[in-house]
Amino acid sequence: MSSSIQTRWQMGFKKPLEANDVKMQLIRAHGEICSPYNDGFTTWEIKKDLYEIKWLLEEMLKRQPTFSDEEAWLEEQHKKHMWSELKR
Repeated sequence: MSSSIQTRWQMGFKKPLEANDVKMQLIRAHGEICSPYNDGFTTWEIKKDLYEIKWLLEEMLKRQPTFSDEEAWLEEQHKKHMWSELKR
């Protein structure tokens, strides 16, 4: 099985989301917003899309159940991001 197919299958079910594809789209949107070759009309529309996605994700996460190792995982991710910010 190829690695891209393996990443979509976990514990016998197909994940409905390909996180790497979503991340790449968000990174491309960020690049367009920060590009000096784009005007404010274009980049503002892209940024509005990012806000809409942010609010949708926040609302969805509020409505989802909490899993047993979620707090520990979130704490570890916060530490990683904090150290990353401090290294800048």
